[in-house]
Amino acid sequence: MGLCELENGKRGVVVRVEGGCGAREHLLELGLVPGVPVRMLEKAGGGPLLLEVLGSRVMLGRGIAGKVIVR
Repeated sequence: MGLCELENGKRGVVVRVEGGCGAREHLLELGLVPGVPVRMLEKAGGGPLLLEVLGSRVMLGRGIAGKVIVR
């Protein structure tokens, strides 16, 4: 499932990162690499998502967050 589908407070593990070179590189630099656990901190309406990744908070727009596949 896509990262956008995680509910508030739920955890997932990154399975793969899709997209072009620039988008993939950006996401990988933020720590969103396969095998890394993530937790959805806040997702409201159609705005950005607030995640916890490797002990840091990361905010992503829904378009780029949709390129992260989690289980």
